Amino acid sequence: MAITVERLPEGELDRIRPLLLDLEVEEQPYFPGHPQPTREELERSLPGIARHFRGENVIFVARDGEEIAAFCWVVLFDPGTGLEGEVAEVYVRSSHRGRRLGERLVACAVDLFRERGVTLGYVWTREANQPAVSLYRRAGFSPTEQLILTWYPDTSGSD
Repeated sequence: MAITVERLPEGELDRIRPLLLDLEVEEQPYFPGHPQPTREELERSLPGIARHFRGENVIFVARDGEEIAAFCWVVLFDPGTGLEGEVAEVYVRSSHRGRRLGERLVACAVDLFRERGVTLGYVWTREANQPAVSLYRRAGFSPTEQLILTWYPDTSGSD
């Protein structure tokens, strides 16, 4: 059966929740300084899609029959300087990797950026995640010379 790619209707955004949970579990080892909750703890704490990001949530999915094999989650928002677009998450089930599904889905995101007149589009990934870096470069994203500094609240309970 052929894989189909489509935009997920807004009322069905939470259909990617199981894949989003898989992504969260798979990414944990890359952030060893952060808490490492169990899959069950992650499932309980994972918010609904519409509550997770502010802005317009657009999700493209690749379907293998009725099964969602992969998704690309795009958030569009205007911080007051023009419409921006973020490829918030891309995930392909391990059983469907190597079939260029991520490429097809990211192409949908870039097409959406063009259609909507996005003035800045971006994606975040780990430099060590070379398959993702290659995917985004092929889609037209390029590295920037910006220094990104992060701040996290102290969750240890000590002052």
